[in-house]
Amino acid sequence: AGGSGPRGSEAGGVGQSDIGLVGLAVMGQNLALNVAEKGFPISVYNRSGEKTDACVSRAAKEGLASRLSGYKDLEAFVRSLKRPRSVVILVKAGAPVDATIEGLARFMEPGDLIIDGGNEWYENTERRQAALEARGILYMGMGVSGGEEGARRGGSI
Repeated sequence: AGGSGPRGSEAGGVGQSDIGLVGLAVMGQNLALNVAEKGFPISVYNRSGEKTDACVSRAAKEGLASRLSGYKDLEAFVRSLKRPRSVVILVKAGAPVDATIEGLARFMEPGDLIIDGGNEWYENTERRQAALEARGILYMGMGVSGGEEGARRGGSI
């Protein structure tokens, strides 16, 4: 079905998920499933809707559909999160991170948090942190190691 609402559990309404995750390649998808498996409601978003659909389908196959909601609209994704919002981003380093942050920041509020789960150059992290601080949005770098299996079963964060 088309539209921009949740893909997966209808429990993913406004302010229902504990955390959000943007970027559903191998690491992001597996980390999202790990979070859901541990009992935390999570909303997911990917620039390409096919990856969102794939993550939601995998969650359903693994019995996690009630805790993972997929979104194809960034504003609806952000609105689905409990305040203050926390969003992990796992996207390609560099310009894609900047674009993702700018998109999220349009809908986030002072006190919300963006966590960059990529292994980004520290000077980029410091630059982004300063830019978002001026808007009242918190930002931190948090590298994730352990590969696909680590993201799914327990990586080093």
